[in-house]
Amino acid sequence: FINTQPIGEENFKKLQAKFPNVKFETEVEHSYDAEVMVVEPHFVKEENIKNYPNLKWIQSYRAGFDTVDFSILEKQNITFSNAKDIYSIAIAEDVIAKILVLNRNVRTYLKNMKNKEWKPNFNEPEIYNSTVGIVGTGSIAKEIAKRIKAFGTTVLGYRRSNKPVDHFDEILVGEAGLHELLKRSDYVVLTVPLNDETRGMINKDTLKLMKSNSLLINIARGDVVVQDDLIEALENGTIRGAGLDVCSPEPLPADSKLWELENVYLTPHCSAASPHISTRLTEMIIENLSRYIEGKEVLNIV
Repeated sequence: FINTQPIGEENFKKLQAKFPNVKFETEVEHSYDAEVMVVEPHFVKEENIKNYPNLKWIQSYRAGFDTVDFSILEKQNITFSNAKDIYSIAIAEDVIAKILVLNRNVRTYLKNMKNKEWKPNFNEPEIYNSTVGIVGTGSIAKEIAKRIKAFGTTVLGYRRSNKPVDHFDEILVGEAGLHELLKRSDYVVLTVPLNDETRGMINKDTLKLMKSNSLLINIARGDVVVQDDLIEALENGTIRGAGLDVCSPEPLPADSKLWELENVYLTPHCSAASPHISTRLTEMIIENLSRYIEGKEVLNIV
């Protein structure tokens, strides 16, 4: 069973041509005998999966899996793999964009253009010679680190185990490590998955550890941050600003203060937007389906 919407009709035809002996079913009501499923992660819940007695492997179209019901997968002994490397390049570029929008006063200049006002601001921060702390060191974080290093920065990473990671200058672990990263960083970038350990990890107490001239960039999940605490920190100058691709809830309610704060750059959970995503997803499906058919372990098992 495959949801073809993320890859489009042309790429679906490529899949069919590549695997002529595989039956691809696109209608849910006709797919209950499926052995393999390629879907969005929110489809993976008990009320759906219990209808698939022959299901052995699920390939997700997304890197995140906080909406997946793993209990039913364990119960039915189903392998689940994600798309962890597909979105990393686009998201890394988006992080750089958010930092530059906030540093280079872009929001104000756009307003000035609309009003035809010539008002230069000569006090705009540089990324050069700054410290960037990335919370999480997965594929997205690595692509961010690779790019931000080109600006002449020191890159800190926070992860569970103290092992070196490409493009990072230093790895910090544990609660003390997170606190040190927040204290030292001029830019804090959140890339961690949402789970019990990361939910609310950025809150009133941890925000107070950050530099008053620092930026918080969140391309992870909205609930990694206690949003009301962040709004308070932005209002009272605890931190300089925030670039947010995610919030809680989504869509963001119209009465949220985040819409109006001058030191916020907000995008609607689209940091992965790219014309190349559907092609990369198709290539991922071809690679993993080939592995599955050949009896090999699929890539990116969660």
